[in-house]
Amino acid sequence: MYNLDGKLHAADERTIHPDNRAFRYGEGLFETIRLHKGIMPLFDLHWERLTRSLPALYFELPVHFTKEYLKNELLQLAKRNQALDAARMRVMIFKGEGGIWEKPSANFRYLLQCWPLEQNEFSMNENGLDIGLFPDGRKACDAFSNFKTNNYFLYALAAQYAKTQKWNECIVLNQFNRICDTTIANIFFVKNKTIYTPALAEGCVAGVMRTYLLHALTVNRLKVEETACTPEQLLDADELFLTNAMSGLRWVKRFNEKQYLPELAPQFFQQIIKPLFP
Repeated sequence: MYNLDGKLHAADERTIHPDNRAFRYGEGLFETIRLHKGIMPLFDLHWERLTRSLPALYFELPVHFTKEYLKNELLQLAKRNQALDAARMRVMIFKGEGGIWEKPSANFRYLLQCWPLEQNEFSMNENGLDIGLFPDGRKACDAFSNFKTNNYFLYALAAQYAKTQKWNECIVLNQFNRICDTTIANIFFVKNKTIYTPALAEGCVAGVMRTYLLHALTVNRLKVEETACTPEQLLDADELFLTNAMSGLRWVKRFNEKQYLPELAPQFFQQIIKPLFP
């Protein structure tokens, strides 16, 4: 089942009009949320990012669509899909039908989806990831770069390229040929005990796990720098790992010909991220 504008529909029921602006132009936003034993630990950060992004994309948030309303709708959908124990939830906000110069038939619509997770336990990857660079497209550094928009074409192409190379993930560069992020995660690397990650000005998505981890690292008085990062710095790093809301933290074993071992990453996972999903 999925929830479209407050109404439940069978998973195979088609309800989106072909003239929908999200389908035509990729106009909209989405959030991917992990549900764990009936709770969504990072929900407040998801809501904050969503409501911060909506006005910039000319969406009108309805009065009834509050944080508590959305949370309840998601939980009811998970219950209906028998997935309260462990699930991947997706929130998509979009507009109605119309051309780019026309007023859309609706200024706010939403679609909620839910998929049960096979593995209930939350754990870090045992085998390190093998990743590489996407050589073709570049992501712009502009006012919309940090939003999680429905225009995901560049990342989709990078994911397809990674499959041809038999990689687990693919790094996307920005317009200055510096590190942006990966298809579904933010990048962190460690050099001489300092933790680095691309700054938001570098065009990366403002990931909720990125936000949470940066705050926790700072509270624990660890040295962290949000900065411009190059592929050469990754090759010189002592350690490399990726973060997102679904997997938490995944360590990287190989980037190009560089091999890494996890040292700080397991500590961060056990001490900072795992407690969110007991």
